[in-house]
Amino acid sequence: MHMQPATPFVYEVVEPTTAQTTVLDVVLGAAAVAGALALVAVVVGVAFGGLILGIRRLRRQDGLTSGSSLNLGVGG
Repeated sequence: MHMQPATPFVYEVVEPTTAQTTVLDVVLGAAAVAGALALVAVVVGVAFGGLILGIRRLRRQDGLTSGSSLNLGVGG
């Protein structure tokens, strides 16, 4: 019996081409990241500002004034 030599079967996977990244894409991406960071900074700033104002209002309701101090008789 005569066998023919096996020839390899070659299959190449060709990926579809992707869109080219332009300078405008990079600039818009950087602007989006900067805008998102700015928005987060504003939200966190407003939240901390509201927290500070709330704490000051609560202290004012306790009867403490900003110029008061405790005189415990310690020191001169």
